[in-house]
Amino acid sequence: MKRKKFNLLGVILLFFISCSMPNNDQNCYEVESESMQLMNDVIRSGVADDIEFPNSDPEAQWYSNAGLGLFMHWGIHSVVGAQPSWDMISNYPYGGRVAPPEKYYALAERFNPQKYNPDKWLSKAKDAGFKYAVLTTKHHDGYALWPSKYGIGTKQYMNGRDLLQPYVDACRKNGLKVGFYFSPRDWHYPEFPLDDVDFDFNKRGMFPELTDTLANRQEYEKFLAFTFAQIEELLTRYGKIDILWFDGMGWRDIDNMYTQEVYKWIRSIQPGIVINDRWSNIVNPDDPNGKGTPVGDFLSPFECRKPSFKPDTWWEHCDIWTNGSGGWGYDKTGDFKSWQWFFEHFITCRSLGGNFLPNVGPNPDGDMHPNYYEIMDKLEAWMKHSKESVFDTYSTKGVSLSNVMMTTKDNKWYLHLLPEFNDEVRVDTEYKPSSLWLLRTGEEIDFQYRDGEMKFKIPTSKRTDMDDVVVFEWNSVRNEKL
Repeated sequence: MKRKKFNLLGVILLFFISCSMPNNDQNCYEVESESMQLMNDVIRSGVADDIEFPNSDPEAQWYSNAGLGLFMHWGIHSVVGAQPSWDMISNYPYGGRVAPPEKYYALAERFNPQKYNPDKWLSKAKDAGFKYAVLTTKHHDGYALWPSKYGIGTKQYMNGRDLLQPYVDACRKNGLKVGFYFSPRDWHYPEFPLDDVDFDFNKRGMFPELTDTLANRQEYEKFLAFTFAQIEELLTRYGKIDILWFDGMGWRDIDNMYTQEVYKWIRSIQPGIVINDRWSNIVNPDDPNGKGTPVGDFLSPFECRKPSFKPDTWWEHCDIWTNGSGGWGYDKTGDFKSWQWFFEHFITCRSLGGNFLPNVGPNPDGDMHPNYYEIMDKLEAWMKHSKESVFDTYSTKGVSLSNVMMTTKDNKWYLHLLPEFNDEVRVDTEYKPSSLWLLRTGEEIDFQYRDGEMKFKIPTSKRTDMDDVVVFEWNSVRNEKL
């Protein structure tokens, strides 16, 4: 009984936080009858026999070989460089610095990006080879970066300022595909069942006994209606959206998340959209393998882990590009990981046929750290001579053919010599090269070929701190054994 009472107080506290914010009415999470009807229509629609994963719409096919996207976590957490959402949980291994929730949500009063100019960052990203972008529209904390009719966000704190429209416009201006991250979990929703009871990791999973399953089901359906209403706003306000990046629907003692019904509904609004596998597949920092069913147009099994195998469908690897304590959010230090790290993850993705989505957190004022622009300039310079080795390429069995990673195109193999690789390159191949050259300079490279093995070594004087790509070309059709 004591635990029930304590948890009830936690719910009351969260509700008080929810509905005591500036310009926030008492019905901030109540949805209209039309939204309840939409929810009923979606979950009771059934799964279409012809729903396909990945999406076969012609406008979705770009994703299969996009190669490189830019992930950006931005929100009220950026004010202090905190981990998005998780930092409100006391005693959490990956957070806790802005706990309890009252302290975390107070950051909303200070989040006012006066230098917000996404065209400035995204034009740099485009020049550096990025093909798409994904921005957090709402993380688990529930703060919406657009003036949603429901919940909390810029409607209450910025007089209805829309932070998504400039982002969408900048993506389109720079030829980048538009991606929205949206968390179906909403820890600010008054009845949302948290894993970390009372926002304390030491009480993780300590739920009181559930005595009314019908009431629980009704609350779940109300939450679905609220969530669908926000998703509908995102998919109807901004024109064509190319990617919807979910991050975990869940509800206590409810198993059916209606994943395929939800995806069918989304495609009815945006036929060419690409959706990840995390509507019901919850991935936490302490549970990187996820919990749920990974259904979607592309898989995301390698969060913060270098890919180790080739999935049999479209896939993506996301990771944090910076080293500081902001985690997925804004890193005040501006300390980016090494080029060895970047290319090791990027080329691993490309050699296995996947896309890489490194994350950078914009500043609280809406700009990027100066180091971001330096990094993008250097990557742009690399792309000018070596982009052919990573875009519109095929995956290879390079791990079994060579001691360096490989990508391939037509009758060429691209051998990727990462910064820390200083050994002799060895390639097992039945083809003797017709030519071998350093892609950056076009300079031919001497090699030895004997008994199905080709060897060469690049002098230290010709190496850089980036990925040095060597092109192996032969006079024949593409090697189908790859």
